This record gives sequence, C-alpha cells and structure tokens, in this order.
Amino acid sequence: MGFRERIKQSTVDGSELVDVVLSVFRDENASNKERMDAATWLADRGFGKPTVNAAAQAPGFGDFTITIGDNDIMGNLINPNSLSPEPSPPMFSIKDADSLD
Repeated sequence: MGFRERIKQSTVDGSELVDVVLSVFRDENASNKERMDAATWLADRGFGKPTVNAAAQAPGFGDFTITIGDNDIMGNLINPNSLSPEPSPPMFSIKDADSLD
C-alpha cells in the first residue's frame, strides 16, 4: 500500500483531514494566520491552486501612482502649478434627485 492510499484509508478517504482544517478555519480563537492558512488549504484543494495569468502582463496593466495631498511618494512637495484644476461642481444634488420624478 502506498503512502497516498494509506492516508486515504486512515482518514476515512481524507474527510478527517478536512474536518481538522475546517475546525481551525472556524475557530474564532485561532490566529488570523492559522485561519487564513486553513482557508488557503481548503480553497487550494477544493477549487485548485490559482494559476499565473499571462494577461496580467498585457499592455495597460501594471504599476500606477495615486497622489493624495500635495506630496509625492517620497514626501517631496508637488509643484501646485502642475496639479489638475479643481473638479467641476456636481450637475445636481441629492436634494434635486427627489424632483426628477
């Protein structure tokens, strides 16, 4: 008997293994890491491990920068003259929405 067959036979075809991992996943006293590891184990075996998507390398996907405030990622002051103009005011407000009927 091979190792795989022995495990299946000794754990009621693997259901005892699933029960143990499910108990960790559902245990609110377990650490987040333990619960996430259990979730990953279950998902990998239930749905298959994720594959690398070659489309992620397609043009238009990749790094980008979001600027919040007036400093760049390194904390340097951004030239205020290079910032976009203020956004236009909304065309109508929530109060106006009631009158659209």
